[in-house]
Amino acid sequence: MRNLHRTVLAVFTLCAIALPQSALKLSLDSSKPFVYVSLDHIGPRPPVDDYEPHTGLWLRIVNNSAFPIEVITMEAATKPELTLVADEVIGRVTRIDPNEQPPGPMPAGYSTAIGSPVTIAAGKSILFSVPVNHVSKSWYLRVPFRFRLTSLEASEQPICYAEFTLENIPEKQRDKLQTGH
Repeated sequence: MRNLHRTVLAVFTLCAIALPQSALKLSLDSSKPFVYVSLDHIGPRPPVDDYEPHTGLWLRIVNNSAFPIEVITMEAATKPELTLVADEVIGRVTRIDPNEQPPGPMPAGYSTAIGSPVTIAAGKSILFSVPVNHVSKSWYLRVPFRFRLTSLEASEQPICYAEFTLENIPEKQRDKLQTGH
């Protein structure tokens, strides 16, 4: 009987090793987050409001997941070709350097209550722009998104966030952030 148990155990072990292991893969590129915001470029951008600078961060929200996601987008009333994505500007605790000028007031992000949902397919991205002042040493931006699974309504999915910080901008390009107005 003892030999039978060893034989059965050996067969199960060999089967477990020999059978292909199919793991659920969330990220298409496992070296990157499943959804992230990346810098496309820093450059001229028409202000949406009078208080916004004329320089923008041109960003991509990249869906690196195996499933579609949904973000809220809106058109700028003054420039319909300018895509805006709902974002939140979040403060962070930083040391105050007495040799630097204070960053000014923290801007508000673009509201999620105004736009329309847009689905981004797996492996795709969309280009959008925010004013350069949406990112600083004192705050960062985050873009809310939801997975868009056909079996559930989007409103039933939890809200996730893709963040973009000052550290996501190469140091040699950060001086462009000062040329806002």
